[in-house]
Amino acid sequence: MDEAAFKARIEQIFVDLDRYSYYELLNLDPSASPDDIRAAFHRMALGVHPDRFHTSPDDELRRKVYAIYKRMTEAYRVLMDSLSRRSYDQALPGGQLRLVVQAERKRGPRRTEETIDHPQARKFFQLAQAAERRGDFKTAKLNYKFAMDLVGEHPAIQARLAALAEKAEKS
Repeated sequence: MDEAAFKARIEQIFVDLDRYSYYELLNLDPSASPDDIRAAFHRMALGVHPDRFHTSPDDELRRKVYAIYKRMTEAYRVLMDSLSRRSYDQALPGGQLRLVVQAERKRGPRRTEETIDHPQARKFFQLAQAAERRGDFKTAKLNYKFAMDLVGEHPAIQARLAALAEKAEKS
């Protein structure tokens, strides 16, 4: 597809974005499996991922691509979460094409390291967890302390250090 045709396609999708159901946006059948949803999202993301356009001089194109990608991500999240998908499927016959409340609900972190905002501290935390799984408690303790040095007092890191101290007392 040449550049002019691509821009025209992006424009058309952008104009119709509020008319698409999540299934239509991702070009899926409502009975699609999670694997089908994942494949459709990734196939579409290859073409309209905002990172592909971050150097584009066309600000309007970047804005439209970002809006499309954001809606695709919303669709993916709703359709991949069984409870959200069930709610969406129930609301769809009534004309509700988006499940914003469910898609944008505040979810707590899925993993403990997601509570750590500092990227380097998160890395040290993950290294410490890996060392702990290997039974290398000295390295684990050192990495937890490195993480703590970067973020200060953090309940998840403190809890892991306390658990290591307890293991050391028992041995």
